[in-house]
Amino acid sequence: MDKPNTPKDPSQLVIKADDDVAKGRFANLAQVGSTADAFVIDFCFVQGNTGWLLSRMLMSPQHAKRFNMALAETIAKHEARFGEIDSGPTLQ
Repeated sequence: MDKPNTPKDPSQLVIKADDDVAKGRFANLAQVGSTADAFVIDFCFVQGNTGWLLSRMLMSPQHAKRFNMALAETIAKHEARFGEIDSGPTLQ
């Protein structure tokens, strides 16, 4: 009998997460910045005039570019299935 979360293919990547991380968090604001060697993405929740930083992700420029391509592809598939996404208002 196979152990749970044990891939049959030893080269297969297995991602583990603590329960709090696996639950996810809702963010309605993302701020992006970069330096020569890293991109920083802050995911925040804003309500009224108050906001909370929920997570800060740091990526290499190469990974940020691959992430951008993967996100664009996923958005295109989503819109093909469910219709165009209205980006809505932006925070000033």
